[in-house]
Formats: sequence, structure tokens, C-alpha cells
Amino acid sequence: MNYNSSPEKQSIGLLNNWLNSDSFYTSSLLKDSERIQKIADEKALNLFHLAARKVPAYMNFLKKKAIDHEKITTIDDFKLVPPTTKENYIDSYSFGEKCWDGAIAGMHMISTSSGTTGVPYFWSRDLQAVIEGASMHELFLKYMYEANKKSTLLLNGFALGRWIAGTFTLECLDLLTWKGYPIVSMTPGYDAQAVLEVIQSLPYTFDQIIITGFVPFLKELAELFVAKKINTRKLHIYFLGTGQGITENWREYVRNLIGNTDPNAVINLYGSADAALMGIETPLSIDIRKKIVPSVYKDFFGENRLPSLYNFDPRLTYFESVDGELHSTKYSGIPLIRYNMHDKGGIIPFKQMDDLLSQHAIETSPALDWKLPFVYLFGRDKFMVKIYGANVYGEHVAHALGHEKLQKLITGKYHLELEYDDKENPIMTCKIELNHNIQENEELKKLIEEIFIEEVAKLNSEYRHVLNTLGNKVKPKILLYEHGHKDYFPRNVVKKTS
Repeated sequence: MNYNSSPEKQSIGLLNNWLNSDSFYTSSLLKDSERIQKIADEKALNLFHLAARKVPAYMNFLKKKAIDHEKITTIDDFKLVPPTTKENYIDSYSFGEKCWDGAIAGMHMISTSSGTTGVPYFWSRDLQAVIEGASMHELFLKYMYEANKKSTLLLNGFALGRWIAGTFTLECLDLLTWKGYPIVSMTPGYDAQAVLEVIQSLPYTFDQIIITGFVPFLKELAELFVAKKINTRKLHIYFLGTGQGITENWREYVRNLIGNTDPNAVINLYGSADAALMGIETPLSIDIRKKIVPSVYKDFFGENRLPSLYNFDPRLTYFESVDGELHSTKYSGIPLIRYNMHDKGGIIPFKQMDDLLSQHAIETSPALDWKLPFVYLFGRDKFMVKIYGANVYGEHVAHALGHEKLQKLITGKYHLELEYDDKENPIMTCKIELNHNIQENEELKKLIEEIFIEEVAKLNSEYRHVLNTLGNKVKPKILLYEHGHKDYFPRNVVKKTS
């Protein structure tokens, strides 16, 4: 693939080159972290210069910042270029100005964000953006699921319509099918009954079935399969999730429900509407999360909490960590250059991770010999509550609500909020969605409160301190809502909680 080609050269020739090439991911290249990083540095720098010449909005942005792009000649120079954000870039220019050559006609798909952070934003894709996305899908579907050899039914359970996850996944899978992968796609969308109908009525036996979907939706599906006595073990079902982080307790619970002990049985993806697919959990990243203990979290991640951990290809998404936030440079219909999505996290190069594991005598059993870098992601601050000076993070709440005693009773969806009583005293409220056929009752509320307090206090020294000092003032107020509650947990609407 020619990553330096200008957008107008994206054509059938570009597609043919990709369809007929296996050189983007080879076993030797995946083991060569230095080579991949060198290619990534060159590509990021080239993309910056291309955008500085061909994207009207970015040309103006650099002009206002008094940046002459021709003077940016090294990757170190590039890392001093002012970052773009929604505030200073996306909101400041029209949709067309942010596209290549200011031409919307060059795009072939437009999606929107889910609107969970405000009004929806529009994002365009062209052929090269989809080819890069298909390359990322090829990486994990080939090496983790052998989808180049096994007949695979992929049920796209992401929300379709105007959102990116469902349509982008379908586009990428189509390209892989054209490349000769024995993948058959179906698009039941964010509809559990539609997925169930497919599973119950399969006219053909596949080597494996991969189901994609928003994380709580996959748990709902797994529980539905058990209730309907679907032999998921015989069907070789795998789950690919996204939308929010998951705990290892949650992963193990869902794996047990679908009867799949494969390390790849339940994998989470890191993606967004603006940057599409960026990172993937791998057997190694999962193994690391399982084996590191709270006492060394800070050595690995700079904070005393466990983030989501993914591998990524820096040639496709060029991550930087600046002041604890992830910046990405990525080709798309609206190219992103040092774009700050305000995702809290960081990067760990492969060798650095290897050294950290050795330093702490942590032995892992990787099923793959990739040497790709890692990106870690904390929950966004908007899903955090500060009460009496203690930060209560989404990761800690998710861990508590994923307790084995609660997994069959609640979906895992929640809203953590700070409210005030009539005397303006802060109250930490946790609104939680009940599972199908589970009724609200005081005994269940009490159980959740006890588990919440115990588990969060174990992981969070700030909360433990204020709990010991202030007692009831910092205990959560648990509010339970019926499954699919129209105001807080509506069906078929993707709402991130972390």
C-alpha cells in the first residue's frame, strides 16, 4: 500500500494493490518493533505534510499557529506541532474544509459520533481509510482467529444507521471477503432477538461464529443463549466488543456462559467515531492485565488503577501521550494530526513492557510472538465522581459491579453521578440497570452497596481513606432501574459509561 499517495490517486488501482498483497503484515515484520516504529514515524511525518498542503482547515490552523510545515523535517519537530482538538479544530471549521482538498465528493461514507459527549459530530471516510481499517481487521482475524483458513460467520451486532461501528465493520469485512477470506457477514445490528434468530436458524455449519457488539449487549446475548439452551460450545462462538472497558471478572463470566476457553473468546477493541479502530486486546495484553497486581499499577501505568490494555499498529494509528492524554495522528477522510480526543492513557513500547515485566518477575504466556507497542486507556473523567476529595473512577465501579454475585442480576450498565441533598451535601448515586426479569428490591440494593464499598475501597486508597473518616457520607446511593428503562438505559441506543 502506498501511504504517501495523494487522495486523488485513490482508485481501483489502490484497491487492487491491497487485495493482491500480503506484505503489510508478515511474521517477520510483526516481530520487528524497531522497523515498524521507523515506518510509522515516516508515515506520520508524511501525513502531516500532506494535510498541510491538501486540507484547507489544517492549512489555516497552521497559519494561525505560525507554523511553516516545510520547517518540520524530523519526527521530533513533528511532536512540537500544536495539537488539534474538537475545540480548536473540529468546531472551528466547516465539514468540507476539513476534508481532503475541501471536497466532500471525494468521500464515500459519512458517519456520526454517538452524541454521548454532546451534539453529534460528522466524520467522513474514503477508500484509503477503509483499506487501512481492513488491514487492522486482517491483523487480528488472520493471526488470532485464523479467519483466512476457517469458515467464519461474522454477526455484526454493532448499531448500524448513521454510526460508525456497524457500517465501518461491514466495509472492512467486505474487503477481506474480496481478498479471499472465507468470511460470511450478516448484519442483525443491535438487536438481541435478531441475533438469536440467526443462531437458531443457521442453514449451514461454520467453523466459528464471531459476534461483534457493544460490551453490555454481548453479556445480554450470552445470557440469552443460556436461557434458550443454545449449544454455544458446539457452535464455537467468539465475542468482539467495544464501547467501554471490561474487567477480567466480566470476561471470565461471559467466557463461561458461551463455553469457550480459547484466549480469544472475548476480546475488546479500542475505537471511536473520529478515529475508527485503533487498538485490539490480544492474549498477551489480557495475560498482563490478569497477572499484574495493584501494588505495581503505578509502575506500569502511572496511576494506581488498572486501565484497558491494547496492542496497536503505529503505522495505522500514531499515538503519543501528552500530559496523560492520548493524541493520535491518523489517515481518514478528515485526517487527524496530533488530535487530542481527551482519552486518558499512555503508550508502552514493546521493549519497555518486556523490561517492566522482567523487573517485577511477571511471567506471561503469549500465544502470539508480535512485538507491537501497547496503548492503555483509563475511563474518561466525565464518568468519574469526586466526593469529599476522593476520585471514584469508572474502572473501579465497573470492577465492583462485575462481582460474581451480581453478574446474573445486573447488566453492567450504570451511571455514576454526584447529586446534592436539600442541605447541599454531596451524594454519590449509582444508577444501575437490572437484568431481564429481575425486580428491584431492598435486599439487592443492600448487596450491591456492600459489594460496591468493599471492592472500590480495596482498589482506591483515596476512597478507603474518606470511607474510614466519613463513613455513611461517602457510601453510594444505589438506584435500580428495569431492563431497558426508557430514560436511563434505552434499547438500541449506545451510551458509553466509561
